[in-house]
Amino acid sequence: MKFRVQSYLEFASWKRKALPYLRKEEGWNNLFWQIIRTREKSSRKSWAGNIFQGGRVRLSALLTPSNFLLLSSGSLKAVEALGKYVHLRKWKLDGVSGPVNLVNQFLSSANLQPKDKPSISARDFKLFQTTSKINPTTRDGYELHRVEGTQWPRARVWAHQFAMEANPPMDLAAITQMAKQMQAAKNLFILRNSENILCAMAGFGRSTERYQVINMVYVPEELRGKGMAEELLNRMILKSQTSGYKGCLLFSEWQGARNLYESMGCKTLGRFVEHDLA
Repeated sequence: MKFRVQSYLEFASWKRKALPYLRKEEGWNNLFWQIIRTREKSSRKSWAGNIFQGGRVRLSALLTPSNFLLLSSGSLKAVEALGKYVHLRKWKLDGVSGPVNLVNQFLSSANLQPKDKPSISARDFKLFQTTSKINPTTRDGYELHRVEGTQWPRARVWAHQFAMEANPPMDLAAITQMAKQMQAAKNLFILRNSENILCAMAGFGRSTERYQVINMVYVPEELRGKGMAEELLNRMILKSQTSGYKGCLLFSEWQGARNLYESMGCKTLGRFVEHDLA
């Protein structure tokens, strides 16, 4: 049965068809909720589409404000149809984001990358989701505090360190802006011990209907290896639970063994990539 790419003039029409599909894999598709909120606040129009087979959605996609094509979880055959659609129309994209297997299939089908040449300009993340098996426990002598004005200078320095330690390094201005936005939304937190020492930082960067995404997990170098990250994450997970969310999502660029999120009992959803074409 053939796949059909359906584009939409009205964003609300795309959303009505896409949301029930996106909810089936809400963790994988978490970025869509952020882009949907941004689009609904803007008068600017950009491409949105669903790929159908036999009247059923098999893939959703959006063009983001940064001119990246965001792919949902879905069928390889559906993304192949989308890639041919994009190639035929000679789109100029600055990047593609989504599950690694779908992004690779899209690049091949859209003729944007030779099949035998691996990407050299991609950020590669493991995506994790907390589960009901995790029972967050906390240690005495630590408290989680929202970042207020007096803590912002430290939070800003740590945000810069977080950006510089990424591989490859992230844009300092963009990460600082992200930290400032989380602080303004009262979603940026610092872990402090009983001696009033600031130990670690993390924030809720975005949310779906049932999950919050924990971003910018940072522990200063002199406190690493002492359980600060696990203490921080346990408290962030508890805070999310008390706010009524089913669970949390976390992205990790760490490709080595013994990933902290795995050791805590998080479920590995898979690899998510951001492929820069600019």
